[in-house]
Amino acid sequence: MLGRRKHTLILCYHNFVVKVILNTVLGIILIFIWLKFVNIQDILSTIKEANVAFLIPAFIFMFLSSFLRSWRLKLFLSTQKKISLMDLTYLNGVAMMLNFFIPIRAGELAKGVYLNTNYKLDLSKSIIWVFLDRFVDFLVVLSLSVVLFFIVPSSLPVNFVIVLALIFVFGIITAYFIAYQQNLAKKLAIFFRHFLIFNIIKIYFDRFFNFCLQSFGILKRPPQVLLKLVLLTVLAYGADGAIWYFMFASLGQVQPYLKMYLGQMLSALTYLIPAAPGYVGSAEASGLLIFTGAFGMDANLASSMIVLFHICAAIFILFYGLISVYFLKIDLGFILKKAFKKVK
Repeated sequence: MLGRRKHTLILCYHNFVVKVILNTVLGIILIFIWLKFVNIQDILSTIKEANVAFLIPAFIFMFLSSFLRSWRLKLFLSTQKKISLMDLTYLNGVAMMLNFFIPIRAGELAKGVYLNTNYKLDLSKSIIWVFLDRFVDFLVVLSLSVVLFFIVPSSLPVNFVIVLALIFVFGIITAYFIAYQQNLAKKLAIFFRHFLIFNIIKIYFDRFFNFCLQSFGILKRPPQVLLKLVLLTVLAYGADGAIWYFMFASLGQVQPYLKMYLGQMLSALTYLIPAAPGYVGSAEASGLLIFTGAFGMDANLASSMIVLFHICAAIFILFYGLISVYFLKIDLGFILKKAFKKVK
């Protein structure tokens, strides 16, 4: 039995290493592509002239963004357990650090493991609840992006907006049926199950659907609670938009706040793409795509802000994460072992 566990852990570790290596290669490729469109000397010169005074409020909004999402998670889990907001604020710091340096959703896994070990919540459900919390994030991003596209001038095609709207509608309908209309959802699942040819696929489909039925029940809340969850998410992205606003201000190039708000929404969508440790490459490439491709901004100016933001975010995440680890007394080795098993 001990040998089997050791063998499983080794396989999980190898799987983890392979994913990190592949993501790193992708990040390097994105860096080379990004360098084809910018002048690195101009970017460095622009960053050297940054006004540090404007970076102070940017750091404050970084913490505010994390705090608001911690508050949302507390409200989200309130039907399961009374959890300290301070604990969740520190837990968010640990999660941000792990997601930054180990971009395979290790942060979400860390939250689940912590809730399991410290608050005795079921591990599997804790992890899926954390991801459902991010699912709310995703739905708000889709809906607000569609609205802001009609307010903020951009060069994005109408088809892109339509696709976002359709994904949002599909997500809302799916969440509603699984959370509020479980009997009808079961009938639909039985109907679609007939189209699955192989029994092994049907078995996994049944497991996944039953798991969703148990997990999505946490979304069955009174309207006022759901409204609070949405409001906290809107405010959190408002803080994110303020970060970019002050980053551009530090470079002497103040941009419209709503443009920064929409930019953060689009940036959040790119997090679905695999990233290298530290988001090296993906942050620069997505920033260039958003500001130059969608908003028509000068490539060097946009990249200067993104590089400056990347540096500041790394500093903030590192300090916030280490402080959070200290106060929570989290065993990162234990967390990573759990992460290896979950990413198998």
